[in-house]
Amino acid sequence: MFGVIYTYRCILTNNRTSTEKDIITFYNERGASEKNFDIQNNDFGWSHLPFSFMAENMVFMMVTAMLKNFYLYLVRHISDKVKPLKKTSRLKAFILHFVSVPAKWVRTGRQNVLNLYTNKTYYAEVFIE
Repeated sequence: MFGVIYTYRCILTNNRTSTEKDIITFYNERGASEKNFDIQNNDFGWSHLPFSFMAENMVFMMVTAMLKNFYLYLVRHISDKVKPLKKTSRLKAFILHFVSVPAKWVRTGRQNVLNLYTNKTYYAEVFIE
């Protein structure tokens, strides 16, 4: 009895028609949606909505949900070239490895050139194909 460590879990439900396996599957899917809400709250500003009216906040939430989908598409395509990024990277990691770079526009040879002050080489790999 004391030699083996057990982990007990309990799911309370009033659903008497579904099987135990269906209830566990439904509960696990709910956990996946909770992770999605965590990402929206912490990465895309849902924790502190910017407006006082529900209609304006609804537009904000819809736009940021679309931005999250665009972000996932972008990260999926550039994560192969940007080695520190993974396909599952959160927004903070993307900003740290890809956006936060000191840069300066300089005029040379009658052209404006963007100088990046970093030793990371994956910027040229992303923009030059």
